Amino acid sequence: MSSLLNNKTKVSWITVAVLLIGFWLPARAAEAPGGITILVKDQVTDRAISSALITITERETHSTRSVETDLKGRAIVEQLDPGLYSVNAAKNGFASSYEPSLRVITRKNIQIEFELLREASIERVVVRARQADVFASASSTYINREELRSAVGGGADPLLSLDGLPGLASTGEFASFSVRGRGPRDNLLFVDDFPFDKAVHFDATLGEEEDVGGGGRFSIFAPNVISGAEFSPGGWGPAYGGRTASLLKLEVAGGNPGPSASLRLDLAGYEVGYDGPAGITEDSTVLVSARRLDFGALFETIEELDIGEPVLRDVIVKSVIPVNQNHTFEILLLDTHEDYTRGVTHVFASPNFEDAALLDFEQDSDLYGLTLRSLIGDTAVWTNKVYYRNSDKLSSEGEAFPDLVPPGSPASSFPVRENIITIGEGEKEFGWRSDFETLNRWGVFSAGIQATQIELEYFTALDGDWNRYVYDEDDYRPNPDQRFIVLTPQDTNASLNQKEISYAGYVDQVFELGDWDIRTGLRLERDGFADENIASPRFSVNWRPGNEVRYFFTAGLFHQSPRYLDLAANEANELKTEKITHSSVGFEYVLTNNWSLLTEAYFQNLDNLVVDLDRVSGTFANMGDGTSYGIDIVVNGTIREGIYATATYSYNDIVIDRKDGRGEVAADFSREHVATLGLTWEINDHWKVAGRYKFLSGRPDEEFVIHSDVLGPNQPLRYSKEITARNVGRKSSYSLLNLRVDYRRAFGPVDVTAFLDVINVTEASSSDDTEFDYRRGVEVVDDSEAEPLIGLRLDYAW
Repeated sequence: MSSLLNNKTKVSWITVAVLLIGFWLPARAAEAPGGITILVKDQVTDRAISSALITITERETHSTRSVETDLKGRAIVEQLDPGLYSVNAAKNGFASSYEPSLRVITRKNIQIEFELLREASIERVVVRARQADVFASASSTYINREELRSAVGGGADPLLSLDGLPGLASTGEFASFSVRGRGPRDNLLFVDDFPFDKAVHFDATLGEEEDVGGGGRFSIFAPNVISGAEFSPGGWGPAYGGRTASLLKLEVAGGNPGPSASLRLDLAGYEVGYDGPAGITEDSTVLVSARRLDFGALFETIEELDIGEPVLRDVIVKSVIPVNQNHTFEILLLDTHEDYTRGVTHVFASPNFEDAALLDFEQDSDLYGLTLRSLIGDTAVWTNKVYYRNSDKLSSEGEAFPDLVPPGSPASSFPVRENIITIGEGEKEFGWRSDFETLNRWGVFSAGIQATQIELEYFTALDGDWNRYVYDEDDYRPNPDQRFIVLTPQDTNASLNQKEISYAGYVDQVFELGDWDIRTGLRLERDGFADENIASPRFSVNWRPGNEVRYFFTAGLFHQSPRYLDLAANEANELKTEKITHSSVGFEYVLTNNWSLLTEAYFQNLDNLVVDLDRVSGTFANMGDGTSYGIDIVVNGTIREGIYATATYSYNDIVIDRKDGRGEVAADFSREHVATLGLTWEINDHWKVAGRYKFLSGRPDEEFVIHSDVLGPNQPLRYSKEITARNVGRKSSYSLLNLRVDYRRAFGPVDVTAFLDVINVTEASSSDDTEFDYRRGVEVVDDSEAEPLIGLRLDYAW
């Protein structure tokens, strides 16, 4: 599956041109007006703010309208011409808040929420309408709905839209990403504050090394489903734990006040949705999204017949149900499915039979969550969540032998060995989370408790001995002169059937002392699968000596739970949590009202790291340690109204000592330098163009020896790759250029949005991922080509 969607460039560019030219045609009638509903709340207490002054400015004509919020903190502005608007919210005692770009579409009433900060925390500074929690993490970033769905390189995937955030490295057209040298599976992900680590499709358990280590391909979210994403590369508070590389909190949109239906089409499939009133209580809303993407049919159309047949389906339902002024229910339903098959006909179509794997993957993953948010007294917020998560994944791999028949033989004549290895991953999780936050005489106090019961049913079954031709020099072989390894049922078969309850509790106090905010917190938890009680203190300081500058310091101890697959690989694997001691220092400087600079330097001690001991027996141990340090620099600015620029630079040096006698080496996902430069131009109400340039250092390289004819006389010719040193040297650096064009226009009552997003315009090549062809004894590098992503969305409001 390594070439999954790597060759979409064979889609006819003539077709692309026809699609875009078609939208240049003028609409037959004037566009019907739309509207905006503005909600204004206190960011800390979540209370509605009445009598806030809302100023709406039409970007094209510069005409303005002003209204005030009612007792519910709400203001409704109707009869707005479709197009781009800026919105400002102001209230005495609070910092003003500003949204520079909000799109109104025909006949639809859209909703935007402002969270105002008390001036005691930030003095007369104009901030974005929604931003990261000011106390959450020093370098946290908030990305709103419009930015997510129209980000260059984002295509139709919100996780791709995270590209360019501090410390984050994303290499291409897939949703997985690494942060500060840690792997994609080290990232902590929450959806509406529910833990959900199955948010990326095709996270392979078997197959080529690129797929197994890559962290997945496409997120489960359609582009319009996520209303906001908050990202932190480190130093977050004690409310969250379990992973250590980064924290990503995704918020599913809850529906707009007015009803609308949508249809989105792209090259692989479709999405349908409803967004509007739920009719349960006054002001209750619901969002429904259902999509199906069939990449197998796409690959047949573009004659890429060797990749396989990946199919995915996602259904997402989010409903917000206000009971009264103080209590609100939220319901979240996620139902996702994926399957991927690669059979002998795909092997037949593979150039030089480079990939002879027979693969069959299937996964169902669901989340059902209920939230009750209650306002207690004058300033307290009490949030309770209960959820059930279920995941059932079955992966099998086999092998075809096209070289054992005469050249030119049909695929049906290839000898095959199906389902040589099968891995099952069953997970059931019940959880409850309760969080309380209130103002007190020192500042802001928060506390919470969490309890989860997780039941695992994992197994690995090997159907007979299996020769593998890529191995480490210290992997077990009965004869040291044997130039390949053999997986046997005796060493490989394993199972894990275990049910554990884990608990966590935390307290957090922010002391507001004039220009200083000092945060102290402690997280206590019981990790059932690690059989360990752990304490994680957290500490941070913010100092704002003036309106233009903020200095910060963070420190804390973070723990990462062992991966279930590692626990299940061998009954002898008794793994504890990894420990990361983090500290950082930095500053944020507002150069002008339009430009800001953020710099953060960090250092981390990595202890008790899980390392693999032997791939034959599947053994792992907490033997590794290491260090990670670096700096992130982020510049954001507005060149003029409608033209926005971002630039980021991240340096990272992360080394791991696996205690295998080789000493410290670079970590698997280490990249010393990552730099991005992005530019977005909202030309007018209809056209938007954007570009992003990325430079990435290569990942660590390896030293190896290729052996020939390893099976000996009278056996098929096979080569093997013996890895003598991992993570030494560097693969070559490379750069990417992504470009995007968005176009919107109403055709009668239907609002039409189209985009063309081209990833890697210059077809820059990368040597990061290669695969070994054991029939020819060569390293195969995937071709690097431009990746055009095309989408068309139709919205109808009534």
